Amino acid sequence: MRPLLLMTCAALALAACKEDEAAILPDPVELSAEAVGFYCQMELLDHAGPKGQIHLTGMPAPLFFSQVRDAIAYLHMPEQSHAVEATYVQDMAGAATWDRPAGWIGVTEAHYVIGSDRMGGMDAPEYVPFSDVESARAFVARHGGEIRRYDEITTAEVLSTDAPQAGTAGTAGGDMADRLKALSGERGSY
Repeated sequence: MRPLLLMTCAALALAACKEDEAAILPDPVELSAEAVGFYCQMELLDHAGPKGQIHLTGMPAPLFFSQVRDAIAYLHMPEQSHAVEATYVQDMAGAATWDRPAGWIGVTEAHYVIGSDRMGGMDAPEYVPFSDVESARAFVARHGGEIRRYDEITTAEVLSTDAPQAGTAGTAGGDMADRLKALSGERGSY
């Protein structure tokens, strides 16, 4: 009986350690004058609209993106050299203006408005993130587009050079969720 009790305690302790390890995600980093876009290498504070940041395993600082769509595109690309620990996008719910997004939210928490008339920081079509669906609906009423969740965005559309169009929701919902889990080293933390 005693060996069984010891094995059970050891298994529970190991499970608790793994949970603690998975729960420790890097916090979002606030933008500063030194923050530059991963693709454009331009200062992010010079660009309007929401931004993104991706934290990679073993990297001391996150990769910043001038547009949310660029961050999501990065997650869809197969050439990653490091596992993704966390991805954050700027929340436009409660934002003072287009130039002053609210705080950061996890990439999978957001409701995205796709196909609106608002352009992102690089003057290209943007995926506008909101922490709540009501704010996203109000944005759609003013600027057009449609609301999608993260796992409804397909690789083909995010990597397309064409502007995203409302009414063309992707059908590969599990595709991106599976891709992100693979990039995260199967830790399930994104």
